Amino acid sequence: MTPTSLRQPMPEFDATRHWLTYPGSERAADGTARYRAMTLDEAVAFFRPLADAAASSDNGRVRVSRDIVSISRERATLLGDLLEELALRLKPGLEVGPIQSDGSFSRFARELAEDMYRRADP
Repeated sequence: MTPTSLRQPMPEFDATRHWLTYPGSERAADGTARYRAMTLDEAVAFFRPLADAAASSDNGRVRVSRDIVSISRERATLLGDLLEELALRLKPGLEVGPIQSDGSFSRFARELAEDMYRRADP
């Protein structure tokens, strides 16, 4: 038997405003769940605490060698999610107009990139 929450219709995604990889979900007052499109800014609000927690757990990690950088599973998952989103956005045939965001998503991705560059710096 399929759980009710898995039979809910998927929301309409607008690539200019929404995180495309997966929808958010919310519960109504009666306890039923439904999927909804998550804005890019909401995605940052969701991912930022995960990144902060991963950063604190990564602090004790040491470089194994000059060519190997160790990161936490949480940080690796977060980076994987961002790459999946990028892959969807770069899919041939997808047209995306100007991104409608307060810029927090762009800043967040830049911060993660700078952190990886810092970790890889010899």
